[in-house]
Amino acid sequence: MTTTTWSSPGRVDAHRKITGRERFAADVVVDGMVHAALSRSWHAHARIRAVRADGVRSIPGVLGVFTAGDLRAGLYGRIVRDVSVLASNKVRYIGEPVAAVVAVDRNTAEVAASLVEVEYEPIAAVYEPRAALREDAPAVHDAPWQYDGSVVRPGDPRNLQSCTAHGTLETVEDEIAAARWVVDQTYETVTGHQGYLEPQSTVARWLEDQRLELWVPNKTPYRLREQLSACLDIPVENILVHPVAIGGDFGGKGSPMGAPLCAELSRLVDRPVRLALRYHEDLEATSPRHSSSIRVRLGCDGQGRFVGLHVDALLDGGAYAGFKPLPDVVLRGVNRAGSGYRVGKAYVTARIAYTNTVPRGHARSPGSPQVSFAVESAIDELAEASGITPWELRLRNVLRDGEIGHEGVEYRQHRGAEVLELARKHVARRDPPPGWRHGWGVALYDRPTELGYTSIRLEERPGGCLSVSVPVPDTGTGSHTVVRDVLSRALHLDPSRIRVEHVPTSDLPGDQGVGGSRVTATLSAAAQDAASRWMGRGDKTSVVVERSVKESPVISYCAQVAQVAVDVESGFVRLLELLTVVDVADVVCPASHQSQVDGGAAMGIGFALQEDLLMHAGQVGASSLGDFRIPSTRDIPPLLTVLLRDGVGIGPANVKAIGELTNPAVGPAVANAIFDAVGVRVRKLPIAAQAVWEALDDRPGACSEERS
Repeated sequence: MTTTTWSSPGRVDAHRKITGRERFAADVVVDGMVHAALSRSWHAHARIRAVRADGVRSIPGVLGVFTAGDLRAGLYGRIVRDVSVLASNKVRYIGEPVAAVVAVDRNTAEVAASLVEVEYEPIAAVYEPRAALREDAPAVHDAPWQYDGSVVRPGDPRNLQSCTAHGTLETVEDEIAAARWVVDQTYETVTGHQGYLEPQSTVARWLEDQRLELWVPNKTPYRLREQLSACLDIPVENILVHPVAIGGDFGGKGSPMGAPLCAELSRLVDRPVRLALRYHEDLEATSPRHSSSIRVRLGCDGQGRFVGLHVDALLDGGAYAGFKPLPDVVLRGVNRAGSGYRVGKAYVTARIAYTNTVPRGHARSPGSPQVSFAVESAIDELAEASGITPWELRLRNVLRDGEIGHEGVEYRQHRGAEVLELARKHVARRDPPPGWRHGWGVALYDRPTELGYTSIRLEERPGGCLSVSVPVPDTGTGSHTVVRDVLSRALHLDPSRIRVEHVPTSDLPGDQGVGGSRVTATLSAAAQDAASRWMGRGDKTSVVVERSVKESPVISYCAQVAQVAVDVESGFVRLLELLTVVDVADVVCPASHQSQVDGGAAMGIGFALQEDLLMHAGQVGASSLGDFRIPSTRDIPPLLTVLLRDGVGIGPANVKAIGELTNPAVGPAVANAIFDAVGVRVRKLPIAAQAVWEALDDRPGACSEERS
């Protein structure tokens, strides 16, 4: 058989986006639509004594001012249902919605919302997770174990949101006590926003027979229906989620956010309602990354073999748990601490605490950037103590084929050593500016690939064209392009004849949603199944496939080498180059794959050196992108990528995860490079110039003459 190949016409969404024709939620206009704005709490913890809005209701264009007492909805959440649609009785964080104003236009709604008066009775608040878990701490929730989906129980520490642990502490203690060299340090990371550029927006409209329509940039639309069904007490089949483009996600657009409130407001005013947040609202009051404090105790013997690992992680969950898809997903990332290594005995415990701060949610590779920074920094510190090079210490302990790490999973292939060797081979020194110190640092990360559940429809169109319906949004990663290219190869069809469309939730059986780096594997598997059925369809003009298959577990490795220049006079750090070596199987769309590598690396750079919401006493201080600095093109150094090919992948397309593989190791690689350059260890991210300068100044014998 002759195989025909075609040049790719590019991403399926490219033309719509570059011409400005793509439709986002804030672009949706529905007949009769009105606008909502929020009056938010300025207290971290307070009882609501009164809401006064009589004068506001008389403002021309205002259709209503509503509080919790006006709503029928119950609590909501992705799993743990502990979030109030509007604060009832008391507020638990600065920025929590207390009242909603609906008006004929957005400006009128926002002005009116600013005039709503709320009388508060402040009560004691707690802002730090360690203080929150003390017995005498103020209770963020009086009985959190009573919430649907909660994983805590009566008698657990006060303000505990979730916890996990595995291993045996006593055994690990014995091994560490007998180790030749031991590192015992605590590493910290701060709260950071996901950095998507499209703020949270929702349009809701009620139809006859209690049917609800939504336009919302939610990456899990079928699960959103389930969450709204529970909150609003209506059947799932009565909720229709229309497709809209998603202007960036990175973990931040999986929770219901404004959908329950918009639905309630639409019911109350009997008109479609749009709620579109301003960006300062998104930064101050949505669901940023968990901050963390992680203690790592790691020991090795005289040959540099790891003998024991003890990780104790504490994360800040904020005022609510409902923005996470599972109570322990973030902790799963933490529990994989050191998973790519032969660590001997291991004991890993992780806790999330409720605090009177903005509720935390998911950010790219939940939990992994925090724990990677801690463990990979500790490995370098152990290398320094033992006199073994960072490269060699990792190579002596990284898992090989057939070995099982402390998480207890037997993966089909381990290529961590090959990735490290390839990284070492491709490192080429970049010279620093005159007078600056040069350093390099390496870090390793591993991540499993999984298949999820989805569905897909193929339909014949005139002229030999193929219409492909998918239920999963494209969050900007190019997943719809993957579907087109897989079908093009499987059916020997010019990709220009294939149209991929994200359809409403009423059109296909279901989908698990975007997350867990499973989209390419899942969609490509479904597309392959659909192609097989299409070729044997007989007289049918339409084929629908549901796909949910478990396969043998597959792991991917990523090694990253950062080169830095450090100015000892100011402590300023300049990233000279970031080399990323990725363990891959087959690559379906090389351009989309590379964009994921580079995008993850850029997010890792922001996490390492820039991004900080500047939390203080429960208040987000970075209320604009001028204060919350995500990397711009000027902050990104040359990004070099090397692919270790021919790996064992998953699914018919033989692929491995990439979306969340290349950001976790950047932070420790940068910290390790700074130590190599100037001999000081910074154990808190992001690494600011002042922290480096102070660490230099604190060295024994440090003086200005030495710096000069």
